[in-house]
Amino acid sequence: MTPYFHGGFPGLRPGGLVLPPDTTGTDRTLSGIVAEHGGPAYAARRDVVYVTSLRQAARVYAAFYPDGALYEVQPEGELAPDPDCLEAGISWSCPIAKVLQVVDPVVLFRTRTPERWLRLLVRARE
Repeated sequence: MTPYFHGGFPGLRPGGLVLPPDTTGTDRTLSGIVAEHGGPAYAARRDVVYVTSLRQAARVYAAFYPDGALYEVQPEGELAPDPDCLEAGISWSCPIAKVLQVVDPVVLFRTRTPERWLRLLVRARE
């Protein structure tokens, strides 16, 4: 079974659900940041949860959420390829995801510069 990861909102526990922004009401999403900078419309979807098979990629996503957390999750519902991911088989969207385990409860952005976090994301894909 492929392990999937999600980085974002801290404080979830095993058995908890990662819910889409339109359910939680949060405005702090990477999709929102993409849209603010003129990114494609599909990157602004608020009705899905994004998961990745790359632990380090999810760690970077967690860092961009203030004191975000890194989770291993089980996608629930249809798993669809993420259209703004340039490499197939790395990122997907799903209606919700169930937290299997908390891999890192606090991923601090300030431990690296933004450039170093983005380089880590690039290396995660290699």
